[in-house]
Amino acid sequence: GPSTRPDTRGTRARRAHASAEGRRRRPELISTAESERLAADARALVPPELRARMDADNLMIIIEAEPSDEDRLNGIDRHVLGFFQGSGCEPTFTSLTYPKRVVLLQHNIERWSRSYAELVDPVTDTGLHEVAHYFGMSHDDIDKTRLRH
Repeated sequence: GPSTRPDTRGTRARRAHASAEGRRRRPELISTAESERLAADARALVPPELRARMDADNLMIIIEAEPSDEDRLNGIDRHVLGFFQGSGCEPTFTSLTYPKRVVLLQHNIERWSRSYAELVDPVTDTGLHEVAHYFGMSHDDIDKTRLRH
């Protein structure tokens, strides 16, 4: 299954199942606004008591086209579909733990999708997967749950 690559700042990355090397960049399948709507739909699948905890902690779920140079310097593989960055749902605010964010990488998700219909599941699954990391779950923990929609 996917592997985790934590760095010293608590970043965890989900690796794609296969390399996107050599694949050509296609035109966007959807707009960033539509990607954000899909991410919001995935967030809505999180139980209300957990969403309240995410809101209280200001967990951001954002869409980026590609991992930034800084993300890659921090150990994020350029092929991941998304990643969680932060130290998890700790109640104490420190400058070292913020911003806590789930980042969904639009271009990487699009590379694995041939159509809009094929794009919805990876956005939802990746969003839920990374939120699970926020709550401290490992890949083994996630595999034992019903996080998939």
